[in-house]
Amino acid sequence: MTEILLTSESFVKEISNISDNLAGKYLLPAIREAQEINLRGFMGDALLDKLKELVANEQIKAPGNEAYARLLTECQYFLAYQTIAGLPYKISYKLANIGVAKNTDTNVQTCTADELGAVQRYYQGKADYYASRLQRYLLAHCTDYPELSENDCYHIHKNLYSAASCGLWLGGARGRK
Repeated sequence: MTEILLTSESFVKEISNISDNLAGKYLLPAIREAQEINLRGFMGDALLDKLKELVANEQIKAPGNEAYARLLTECQYFLAYQTIAGLPYKISYKLANIGVAKNTDTNVQTCTADELGAVQRYYQGKADYYASRLQRYLLAHCTDYPELSENDCYHIHKNLYSAASCGLWLGGARGRK
């Protein structure tokens, strides 16, 4: 089965300060997680699967699929920044037979765990902003997507009104009803 990713390594690198030399070995799992965990959380299974199917069959730009093409465009920055937010720990710490290891070099100074967390939070904040935009877009255009049925909206309802990524439920979109 072919894996369908809705954004690309080149787009993520193009819009960010990620090194062009960053290996796909680290970037592709982060893209996959951003799409299959985070995006699926507020888009729902049916709509995400429909987007992936249209991309896989190269029908995303076909007449009648304009709404899906717009949605795919709307997803790009969220996917990119959510991907970047998932990278700091993946590229800083390696799991190997010896356990968890951290690379050192005489010409490079690695970040502390606190600095790494600050970088991750910075990019998560950007991803949260784009998640909020995408959520507002989905709510405003829900009639364009039959996959966003009342049943799906019930399951993903809380995720359509809050883009907060902390561990606490904040009661809707930044505390508003």
